[in-house]
Amino acid sequence: MITEEFREGYFKDKYGRWQQDRRNGVDRRLAQKAVELAHERRRNYRRKADRELLEKDHRMMINDALDEFAGEHGGHL
Repeated sequence: MITEEFREGYFKDKYGRWQQDRRNGVDRRLAQKAVELAHERRRNYRRKADRELLEKDHRMMINDALDEFAGEHGGHL
């Protein structure tokens, strides 16, 4: 009777040697994308002053859009 040995996280190569299964872990490419997104976020919000300027610009654009909408609809929102 032949029993086949099984080791969790390993596989046998073509020569019968046990090799660690590297595919068993977390996909490194997914981790890299998370790092890239975090870097992008840090670059956009590097300083508090940059965030404040961005929020101010957005507030101005929203107010302009609301004023334009109100003008098109007789002053009613």
